[in-house]
Amino acid sequence: MTPKEAKVIKRYQNRKLYDTEDSCYVTLEDIRDMIKMGEDIRVIDNSSKEDLTSVTFAQIIFEEEKKQKGLLPLNTFKQIIATGGEALKDFVQKSIENAGTEIQQVRTFVDKHIKPAMEGVQSIPTVAQEVKQLRTKIDSLEEKLRKYEKSK
Repeated sequence: MTPKEAKVIKRYQNRKLYDTEDSCYVTLEDIRDMIKMGEDIRVIDNSSKEDLTSVTFAQIIFEEEKKQKGLLPLNTFKQIIATGGEALKDFVQKSIENAGTEIQQVRTFVDKHIKPAMEGVQSIPTVAQEVKQLRTKIDSLEEKLRKYEKSK
């Protein structure tokens, strides 16, 4: 299966944004909602063909900040401006690295402590059946959660 191409939004000189896939004008809020729905978006200047995606995304963040008053701490914005975006890049990179480390720590704990305990308990027939039923329920809940997250 090939990955889906990014939806192209053209930005005209009058600053209007046009969704080339759905053949309609869109707003920054519409683009924000598309992103929240998991769509891959590319914003292109209609005349120069310059990629304006990051600038448009920054505008969306700016609009969200105006609405929510304090989406990010003021100091974060100062660091982003002072470092030309390096502070944000470093923050994201460290967050990803930390998440990977934490996931590995959980896996190690489960492998070392939980799996052996579960293997011993699963040898009891009624417990094994209950564990199987719980696994089915967990799988069902995870599927419902994925569907819910996609619908946001």
